[in-house]
Amino acid sequence: MKKEQFSRFVTINPYNNTFFLYENESLKRFSPKFSPRNYYISFLETKDFIFTSLEISKNIPPEDLADTIELRVYEELDLDQTIEYIIRYYEIPSPAHKKERTFQIFVTEPALVREIFAQTIRQIPYIDTIIPAPLLFRPLYNQEILPKDEIHLFIYFQKDDAFLAIYNEGYLLYAKSMKYSFNDIAQRLSELKGQEVKVEEVMQNLAKSGLKLEDLDELQYYMQVFSEIFMHINDILIYAKRANNIDMIDKIFISSEIGFIKGIEEYSQTYLAQEAYDFLFDYGIKAQDPYIEDLHFLMALAAKEIVLNKIEYPNLTIFQRPPPFLERPSGKFLIALLGSIILSSLYPLYNIFLAYKTKYDTILLQREYPKIHAQRVALQTQINHLKKETQKLQTLIAKKEKGLKKREKILQAIYDKKVNYIMKGVTIADLSQDLVKYKIKTTQIANHQKRFDFNVTAVDEKQITKFIKYIYDNKYKIYDVSTKEINKTDPNSSVYYSTIEVQHK
Repeated sequence: MKKEQFSRFVTINPYNNTFFLYENESLKRFSPKFSPRNYYISFLETKDFIFTSLEISKNIPPEDLADTIELRVYEELDLDQTIEYIIRYYEIPSPAHKKERTFQIFVTEPALVREIFAQTIRQIPYIDTIIPAPLLFRPLYNQEILPKDEIHLFIYFQKDDAFLAIYNEGYLLYAKSMKYSFNDIAQRLSELKGQEVKVEEVMQNLAKSGLKLEDLDELQYYMQVFSEIFMHINDILIYAKRANNIDMIDKIFISSEIGFIKGIEEYSQTYLAQEAYDFLFDYGIKAQDPYIEDLHFLMALAAKEIVLNKIEYPNLTIFQRPPPFLERPSGKFLIALLGSIILSSLYPLYNIFLAYKTKYDTILLQREYPKIHAQRVALQTQINHLKKETQKLQTLIAKKEKGLKKREKILQAIYDKKVNYIMKGVTIADLSQDLVKYKIKTTQIANHQKRFDFNVTAVDEKQITKFIKYIYDNKYKIYDVSTKEINKTDPNSSVYYSTIEVQHK
């Protein structure tokens, strides 16, 4: 069924198994059942997927984009190559001068999605769209409920997760799951109190009294936990601002699965130095229940955008509806079978037509043959003549190449003499002056291509080492100088000898 045919939208929270029907701008509780007339939408909590950003060159052609992103994701996130992950993405605008396109990437495992929706798909086997939870705030900007020229922080607490999301210019910029779900809060309270605190009790207390509990002893525990939470949020914000070049957050919105938590705005003011607001958005939807979680309103808006406005969202679903009958293998088989029946019924007529056509083609070819044969003979004669001319030219080219190679060798030899030849006299004269300077006598000089071996003597071995150091420090660009040893000419003698190797660079 095509998207434009839907007018009823069912929003699903698979984590608390709640269902709502959005129809005629109204949202009401829904008994889970499947109908092909309904469009089904749900979400995945932030802890159940990986969120990251990638920059891809604008030179990548559209047909290679998906494969390029997939390869980069596996490489940069170090994913298990044996698992086929669900990888979805969408592009956010980037400046025209920038050479890369920026994509927000969402990655999860099919097995995890199947586990989360195991109970849901027993009642509703097909879910058209599963959106990453932080992306559910996007309709607020598309429908101008919030201004796009501000930077907003959304903080949302759930029973099994808690996350924050930063939006800039109407696009998700940063999202992170925090280890402070209501379950985590209950565990932390249990540690502080030294006794088990159930998550249902925590959610009931916060829904009823928020952080304004009348029991002051109990309140102290909650105050400590929420102080830790907001210090953690502040640490995340410091990193997120620095990583995304954000100077300041314009507004902070806080809510939860149980609604706004009274008194939480004071923690925002204390630890984030900024006022916090409830999710008091004008969704333009009538609520027919006393309380409906904000995520159901947001899913309803997103479903309407997807179906009616054709806005694309990263879709993590693995529970797609089957395609129309004619697009299924069985439908294609039926079409092929009908086609075969029609063709088989026309087969005798086709054979008669083919026989007459073959005879007609044969007559035409027989008439054309003498002309084509004469042309072939003429072309063959031309080809043979060209082959002979080609052989002559190849022989002449070979002779010319041989002469050119001889000249090339002569020129190369002249070049080597002029450019690469090291003038031995200049080198010896240059080094002899330094040998005299350091009172070193030369007994023999041997030359091996670019290497000179100086057999020298001196009354002090330091004169030899000073000479080597001088050449190394001052003429290292011209020579490499070294000696293997410096010894006395005789145990009783005060004269030292050495062989100094000088390699011309």
